[in-house]
This record gives sequence, structure tokens and C-alpha cells, in this order.
Amino acid sequence: RGLGDVYKRQGAASGIGLTTALRLAELGHYVYIGVHLENQVESCLEKIRSYGLEERISVQVLDITDPKSRHQIFDLDIDCLINNAAIGVGGALLDLSVDAIRYNFEVNVFSTIELIQLYAASLFLKKKKGKVVIISSLAGVVPIPFMSSYSATKASLISFATALRKEVKLLDIDITVKLIEPGIYYTGFNEVMIDNQEKYLKPEAIFSSIYPEIRRKQRFFFHLFGKTNLDSIERKIVTASLSDSAKFIYRAPLFQGIVAKLYALFK
Repeated sequence: RGLGDVYKRQGAASGIGLTTALRLAELGHYVYIGVHLENQVESCLEKIRSYGLEERISVQVLDITDPKSRHQIFDLDIDCLINNAAIGVGGALLDLSVDAIRYNFEVNVFSTIELIQLYAASLFLKKKKGKVVIISSLAGVVPIPFMSSYSATKASLISFATALRKEVKLLDIDITVKLIEPGIYYTGFNEVMIDNQEKYLKPEAIFSSIYPEIRRKQRFFFHLFGKTNLDSIERKIVTASLSDSAKFIYRAPLFQGIVAKLYALFK
């Protein structure tokens, strides 16, 4: 199987992405949802119908690594682009296949940038208005051992978003950039990353004998600290998407955000 067949892409088919889309629709906004696979469309629509929001949400397949797929949505009237697509590649840095790391960056960073460029540099410039919301992670602030590749992609997004925000301020145009840094939430995303961490390691993996114990500890950690209720991060994304304030970074849950801030100060 190819890398794309193994790693679960977190777009808007479930979890934080879908929860946010439903809330925005409830508030009266029209939302376009991008899902990675064709078989995710109907299951996503079923959830939307259960909320009675099928008239306010459109679901379509979007593979952000595919230029043709990215351009298929270019004609949509979008005033806020929320970049949520991501995969998680787990494993020790010394053991990881460079191809797996490269693919992790291709999805989480390079394709996200290309999508932002498509809208911000083309559509938003023509309209002289638009908003870019970038979903990073507190893992980009506090790197997680045995998840260094994923953490590095999220750190890259933080740097790109910070620079982009300062750059667009020099333009005579109303483009705003918002950065979201979610902490640990129980959506299944981290669990997939844990379960697949050995699939694309180098044959001579240095940590091979202790990966079962590493996985056990990781599952315990994410179960202990993972928030099952997504309301706190959904509120942050919705606020960032609708607010005209100068606030740039939005973090949740609160305690994890405080820990990340202290880590950044004293590391």
C-alpha cells in the first residue's frame, strides 16, 4: 500500500473539522467540506442530515496533494479558508523512513501552502478580502518524542503562518491570518498515528524491541490527557474564522495551552 493508504488524513470528515463545520452552519454560514476519500462523502452527509443542516453544507472529495483536485474548488465563493487536512507519521526519528517523513510534510505543509497560495494569491487578492485559518498543533510548540515528524510539520506551519501574517500586512488588502494550536483531543487521529508507527520504519529499526512498550505508554498518555469533548477547540476555530480582532493565536484546551506557553518560555 502507498503511504496515503495507511495514514488517516484529518480533514472535515470527522472530529474537529466536522464539528467546526456543523457549528458554522448552525450560525447561518454556508460551509464547503473537503474529505479525502469518496467513501467518506456519504457517511459525512449522514451526520450532517442528522443535524438538519444539509442545506448549508456541501461535501466534496478534496485531495490537497493533487493539483487538479485543488483547482476543482477554485470557483467556489470562499471568504474564509480553513486548512485542517493533516496526517500523523509516528516513530523514532532515527528509525523513520525518509519517504514517510517527506510524505508527512507533503500533506501537512507543502500541499497546505499550495492551497493557501491558490486562494490568497489569486482569489483573495482579486476580492481584496479574505481570511486564512491554519490548523497547527501544540505539538508544534512542544515536540512529542516518537512523533517528531508530525511535530515538525506543525512547527513549520506555525512559522509559515507567523511570516504570512506579517507579509500580508504590507499589502493594501484585507487578508487576515489566524493560527489554531489544538492540544490533545480524542478523535482517533493520534491512535491511528500510534498504531501505524512501525509500518514505514527502516528495516534496521533501532527501537524495534521497545515499540510495543512505547505504544502502550503513548496510548495511556493520550487517553489520560485527551479531551473527548471538542467544544473548546471548536469555539476557538469558529471565533478565529468569524472575528475581525487582531488576535493571531488560538489555543485549547486552556491548561494544555498554558503548559505549552511555559515550555516555550523555559525550554
